[in-house]
Amino acid sequence: MPSAARVNWAKFRVTVVSLVAVLILGTLVYLLTGGTVLEKKATLYLHIGDATGLGDGSPVRVDGIGVGKVSAVQLSGSSERNRVVKVTLTVERDRLASIPDDSVVQISSDSLIGDKFVDISSGASARSIRPDAEMIYKEQPDLMKTIDLEQFRAQLVAFDAVLRDIEEGRSQVGQFVMGEQMYQDLQRRLSDLQRGIRAATDSTSRVGGLLRTDRLYRQISDPLVELDRALARLQSGQGGAGHFLRDTADYESWRNTARELRQSIVDFRASGFMQSDALYDDWNRSLASLIRSVDEANAAWFRAPQAYDSLTGAAREMSNTVRDFREHPRRFLRLKLF
Repeated sequence: MPSAARVNWAKFRVTVVSLVAVLILGTLVYLLTGGTVLEKKATLYLHIGDATGLGDGSPVRVDGIGVGKVSAVQLSGSSERNRVVKVTLTVERDRLASIPDDSVVQISSDSLIGDKFVDISSGASARSIRPDAEMIYKEQPDLMKTIDLEQFRAQLVAFDAVLRDIEEGRSQVGQFVMGEQMYQDLQRRLSDLQRGIRAATDSTSRVGGLLRTDRLYRQISDPLVELDRALARLQSGQGGAGHFLRDTADYESWRNTARELRQSIVDFRASGFMQSDALYDDWNRSLASLIRSVDEANAAWFRAPQAYDSLTGAAREMSNTVRDFREHPRRFLRLKLF
């Protein structure tokens, strides 16, 4: 038989190993639970109409941050549609300070087929929620209930037809993806554009010459330089215009001439002919007398047929004499020798 000392030593080792195992197990539990095992908890309540996908241990999150878990899901015994199920939430007590009392709760999921969790959206109230309080529930529409399956199926069929056309190269996108014709056309157009740019920038072409040389700059700057020189000559008093601008004698002469002309016009307007009617009446009487003299001469000379015939005969005789002189000038050029 083993001695008593050996038995006591074996018991001590078993006790130490057991304590170490318990300590390791506790450490693992503490780490796996996020260090919240020993923290104080608070209980919150929630009433919903349907708890599908929600069960004991479901996460409780505040603005995406985990703060606890669902501890119980049970029937509430209420006949109201939105209060059929009672959900008990276990939340860390120190997290209550970050949950306003007007926060809204929804049942959400990470994906269409994922597990549900309690999603708390923080409110704007300055007061924090109290332990054992009931939270405000806002029903979230089910995505699958709002989808028109027939319309969704039609969209899937249309999308599948588009993909099939692309794979078989029937559409323009399919020809670009599966064939080489559009790629070659695009490459040819890019090559033509590159050649055009190269030709335009060539120094031998007209556009290239304008871009690479200063000919266009000189065409613009030379007139401006000449204009500046002309203005400089005017400013320095060169030429007739410059002399006129610099010397005030011509300006004074023109000004005096204009003043004399203006004074002549003023004097003429102030003369008796323009101011008095007597001179105007004398002119009218003289003109009337001249008109009567012309009328009397006309009546005396041109209304009598004998005077008219005499003048006509004299004129005809003179015309015949001039014509005969032009045709036979020797008849009128006779020389006598003494």
